[in-house]
Amino acid sequence: MEDPPPSLPTPPKRQKASSLSNVSRTAVVLFLSLGIVIGGGIVGIAGHISSRDIQQQNAVAIIREGPDNQGKAGKTPPPVCGSTVQCGQTFTGEVKLTEDLYCPQTTSGNCAITLEGEDAVLDCNQYMIDGDIRVGNGICLRNSASAINCYVQKFEDGIYVENGGEVNECEVMFNIFGIRIENEASSTTKMKISNTYIHDNGDSGIYFVGSGESPESSETSIEVNNVKSNLNGGLGMFVGGRNVKLEVQVTDSETSNNDNSGIVISKLGRSDAAVDLELDGIISRYNENFGVYVSSVTGDVKVKGDVNLYKNGLSGFYAEDANVDIVVERRGALNSCGHLATGSFDNDIGSAGVGLATFSGNGYTCDSTSPNLSDIITCDPCPTCPSDDA
Repeated sequence: MEDPPPSLPTPPKRQKASSLSNVSRTAVVLFLSLGIVIGGGIVGIAGHISSRDIQQQNAVAIIREGPDNQGKAGKTPPPVCGSTVQCGQTFTGEVKLTEDLYCPQTTSGNCAITLEGEDAVLDCNQYMIDGDIRVGNGICLRNSASAINCYVQKFEDGIYVENGGEVNECEVMFNIFGIRIENEASSTTKMKISNTYIHDNGDSGIYFVGSGESPESSETSIEVNNVKSNLNGGLGMFVGGRNVKLEVQVTDSETSNNDNSGIVISKLGRSDAAVDLELDGIISRYNENFGVYVSSVTGDVKVKGDVNLYKNGLSGFYAEDANVDIVVERRGALNSCGHLATGSFDNDIGSAGVGLATFSGNGYTCDSTSPNLSDIITCDPCPTCPSDDA
């Protein structure tokens, strides 16, 4: 079991200021299910989930095995139609489901279906993989395998990734962890999540852990693009490092309405971690604690496009015991709907958005030519704030 995220300050009791925050979780999920789109990539599909009658334990699939299961590597045979995918199987090639896969008997530490190697691709074809009792793993991706077009629900880990992989066009919900990733740092451990909706998981939506020998010699990366990780019982997204450098890129994504914080970046245990975090066009709002929380790491945080961190229980952005330089490439991009100040737990629109627990080693700039903290406080004028319904 990995080390848990660092303890965060308990949010003050408060009355939520926005009408959206008073809407029930059920209503929010219904609202999202009607077809909200991020960058044209995500469509609401809760209707599919509620209407589908999942009864089958085996799913008919089209299977195309990879080189590891062939007599001669590189000569891929045609798809085998009518084969049956059974719970617990492992594939090294292409698999395309044609029916739902129901695996309630999946036990802790095991997988409903496993993809092994970079040639392994699971296309669920918009069918469901259902675990029913939140035990075991739904889809396991190992060593750069991929999953696309999947609905995954009611496992301990909806999707479990080991040493790199790709998740695209999926919906992951009602698990304990939505997508959990463990990367041993090497040149191949790259993780990519795109066009995916992660919601209503009991703990974190995305939980990423990278491990290596030292931040100077080991590096691992995660790229999140056009993703929503909302309404989870813990964090929207956690990235933890153990003796490794973490390359983290979050683009055109949202981490909102989570019971803890939107995004947390931290080292794990008694180790060292460095981070290169790039934020470009994200929203993190209505979280109980922070919009973005960076703790106990060294490195750089770069804000490229609009990053709106507001209406969170504590600060929009908070750096604690971190030796990081934060560069906002365009004035007003960070928390563009509110003035920036330090040391405040008030993240209402038009008020403080940045808090510093430890000033030593933290550098804040509005652009590459403004190195002083005082400059960021006067980054005005404040553009029009996005509406609560945006």
